[in-house]
Amino acid sequence: MTCLRPVALLLTSLMAPALSADSHPPLPKFEWGVGLALLSLPDYRGSARIQQTLLPFPYVKYRGKRLLIDDGVEARLFEIPDLVLSISGNGALPPPDDTPERTGMPRLDASIELGPSLEYRFFADDFHSLWLELPLRFAFAIGSDNRQVGQVFSPRLAWRKPASYKGDWKLRLAGGPLFADSDFHRYFYAVDPAYATAERPAWSPDKGFSGWRLDFTFSRRLDGYWFGGFVRYDNLTGSVIEDSPLVSEQGQFMAGISLAWIIGERY
Repeated sequence: MTCLRPVALLLTSLMAPALSADSHPPLPKFEWGVGLALLSLPDYRGSARIQQTLLPFPYVKYRGKRLLIDDGVEARLFEIPDLVLSISGNGALPPPDDTPERTGMPRLDASIELGPSLEYRFFADDFHSLWLELPLRFAFAIGSDNRQVGQVFSPRLAWRKPASYKGDWKLRLAGGPLFADSDFHRYFYAVDPAYATAERPAWSPDKGFSGWRLDFTFSRRLDGYWFGGFVRYDNLTGSVIEDSPLVSEQGQFMAGISLAWIIGERY
């Protein structure tokens, strides 16, 4: 119990109700620091194996009038206040050599997805807003032979609660379908004849529907540090990849928590 006490104290501090805006200074325009993230993720979408990983990361936030660097990079290039162009991303860690579904197959490299996202705001008030997000991402394998491995399109509706001052919670709930081309599906889910077995027949995917996803993210900026995390649910039911012999789980949760120490800030 003694070893859990510091964790309990930290969680109590983080979950305490936010005070009024008058009790906290505003968020800085520019801040930077370093952090650690603890992630619990499948080896890839549909894999039964879950890996826990602790990763360091740079913490950088910029809140300009036309440029915002936060969860992604957002540029306000239009005079229409409800229309935003941003750059969004996603990624996957390299799975270990003993991924059960891929025994005897080449190991997957780490991958990264980057691309533009056109976002339209349907509704907004002082507390929350509702957006349509249309991200198109180009996927790359990062390893011995860095190369593009396909494209992903994931339209979604997103409810957002912004943070207006230090101590305020920033929340986001988003969900929608995923679509990808055959190259992307092939990289993760194809079984070439050379790697086929009696339990894992040769299989080649098509382009199209990749399932659907629901994301909940949260963060809070306090004096000296930043805390954030996410919970995600992925479901492959009805997708063009659900029949791949490399898919063991139709639906699965994944999550992560992060803590960053603030080194400097400018208002």
